Amino acid sequence: MEQLKFVGKRLAYLVIMLFGVATLVFILTKLIPGDPTVANLSQRALNDPEVVAAYKAKYGLDQPILVQYVLYIKNLLQFDLGTSIRTSKPVLSELARCYPATIELALFSILIAAVFGILFGVISAIRRNSILDQAVRAVSVTGVSIPSFWFALLVLYFFYYKLHIFPGPGRLDNSFSAPATVTGLYVLDSFLEGNIPKALDALSHLILPGTVLAAFTMGLITRTTRSNLLDVMSMDYIRTARAKGIGKVGLILHHALGNALIPVLTVIGLGLGNLLGGMVLVETIFNWPGVGQFAYESVLSADFPAIIGVALLIALNYMIINTVVDILYGVIDPRVRCQ
Repeated sequence: MEQLKFVGKRLAYLVIMLFGVATLVFILTKLIPGDPTVANLSQRALNDPEVVAAYKAKYGLDQPILVQYVLYIKNLLQFDLGTSIRTSKPVLSELARCYPATIELALFSILIAAVFGILFGVISAIRRNSILDQAVRAVSVTGVSIPSFWFALLVLYFFYYKLHIFPGPGRLDNSFSAPATVTGLYVLDSFLEGNIPKALDALSHLILPGTVLAAFTMGLITRTTRSNLLDVMSMDYIRTARAKGIGKVGLILHHALGNALIPVLTVIGLGLGNLLGGMVLVETIFNWPGVGQFAYESVLSADFPAIIGVALLIALNYMIINTVVDILYGVIDPRVRCQ
């Protein structure tokens, strides 16, 4: 009962935050400089007042701001994000088309970041102040500091153009057609289709962009794991376990690591939210048809309904992930439920 109350409270907070974010996104979008009529109509059409008036009436741009806001909230409650000015298709269907590509890349990236970040953090804590520790810390700082667009160009140049080890931009080689859509994740859909070579090709296309996107989050996870593991190792119950003759590896794996990873869960959640928002430059460089590339094209054409849809999707990602992390905190540590 206590757990259900805790979950219900977090879900109520989620609804309130979503309404606040939706309002803020609407206001900020209206403050963005630029006129969608100028971005989407030809010069000849702009010289015709009737065409301009018809265009504004079609997309509700001729209505007062308050009326636009009321219609916007009403449509949101009906899961209607409007029509994209650039593609003339519903924004929701456009997001549904490009979101699976971002999900696939984000999940692959966060898996790399979590596995190697925790592994490097544990190794660094075990071999504290050693040469190995210094090397791991240098790698983590580099991952956090290096610009993602520069790293993307670097790995694409060396591993694709020069060495031909990994495939280039895109989700599949030109010799393969897109698998039948079940989940929208090419690797999984190719397996479900029974086409193993296509699945392996889709997986190989994930490696370079996935590694680039994982670098930043992996650096954060490594540093957080190392710091928290060292803090836990200095606690009294660890000293007691050490005095009982428990080995160093068993001490870390069975006693210290569980408590040390609780803050790491937050870093992983935030990293996943960041990746699900779509990394614009990386997706553009690798020609990855995800949310980031869709957002980039929408901003260039001043496609306000699409910009609002992307912003709401990113905000929703973060809020859902934070809510899940809060609930997991309550599962791992019952004391959190009382807060």
